Amino acid sequence: MDLKPYFDAVDFSVYPENSRLNWKQTLGAAIEKNTLALNESNLAKVEVALIGIPFETVENSCVVNKIPDYVRNELYQLANPGKLNVIDLGNLKESQSHKGNFLALRDIVDYLSELKITCLLLGGSQDLSYGVCQAFRNDKLFSFSVVDAFLDVRKGVEGFQTDNYLSRIFSKQPDIFSFNLLGYQRHYVPEQLFSKVKGVGNHIGLGQLHGDLSLAEPVFRNSDFVSFDFGTLKFSETLGKKKLPNGLHAEDICQLARYAGLSRRLKALGIFEIQDEGNPNGINVQLAAQAGWYFLEGVIQQSHAKPEDQEGFIIHKVEVWQVETPLVFFENRENGQWWMQLQSIDNSFLYFACSEQDFIDASLNEIPEIWLKYVQKIDEILK
Repeated sequence: MDLKPYFDAVDFSVYPENSRLNWKQTLGAAIEKNTLALNESNLAKVEVALIGIPFETVENSCVVNKIPDYVRNELYQLANPGKLNVIDLGNLKESQSHKGNFLALRDIVDYLSELKITCLLLGGSQDLSYGVCQAFRNDKLFSFSVVDAFLDVRKGVEGFQTDNYLSRIFSKQPDIFSFNLLGYQRHYVPEQLFSKVKGVGNHIGLGQLHGDLSLAEPVFRNSDFVSFDFGTLKFSETLGKKKLPNGLHAEDICQLARYAGLSRRLKALGIFEIQDEGNPNGINVQLAAQAGWYFLEGVIQQSHAKPEDQEGFIIHKVEVWQVETPLVFFENRENGQWWMQLQSIDNSFLYFACSEQDFIDASLNEIPEIWLKYVQKIDEILK
């Protein structure tokens, strides 16, 4: 697949003069070097691909903006976080229709995922998550997580809007394995609204997340795609689009981005709904760049130990009342990450990220809720 027709290339010459650091010490210099040296023969060596989306959906229309270039201007000035082969594919060319934009993203993410290249999407409106999800339409274990104050579902068929895109995803992918909503605000999301979502749900409210941000880490480690809505961050800190009095703090979103980067399973992270505030160097733009930086740092710090290989893990077998066989947990000696083992077909096993609390619950003779949900969903798939 030739990616060039899909993008307008980045003009790297405009960024060094704005750099606060020596350009050679910046992330931008490393990305420039990797991008200019790119050809088909070494594409397989790429680990992360930046994709700018310079348009968004506004009242069922597509509106062009310069958000990705503003974010690049901030991101490229930041320090090089370490050894990582990152390229910048440029800005996605606008199609003649919403469907065309979705199809383009579907094909790009699908192709890059096959090459084990993680996509970092910068800019655009969150309804473009639909196109990314379509890249995984044939994956029976596809898991999708959203960081948002709202649950963007609506009844019936409506136009293309950012507040109904989840309805389109669930309609087209009714057998989605897992959908997770993080940072939602209970005064905006009635409990009964969750009946409209599909798949296994691990939903974490804003208060829970503020109490323990690490609750998101195993959720992201189980996710193929994570979508951030920057419009729902706390307005007094980030000047977000939706002007919410409550929300995630600036440092929270950077930590969450790092957790997403730590996930070996993750294929794409979308940073959507970035507000420019009429200022190319606005606070929202700067925060989006920093979130992207911490995501890349997380990718660098990924653990490559696999529970299926067992090396580097402590194995815990726990007998729980009403469960025929012991529950098996794997504890990573290096970083303390936890995994649970579930049996699939042909005596093969699946491994899902979990928390230490899940192991503690099992040790207290309680079936972990997430374990039970996964078992039920796997049984549903195998029928």
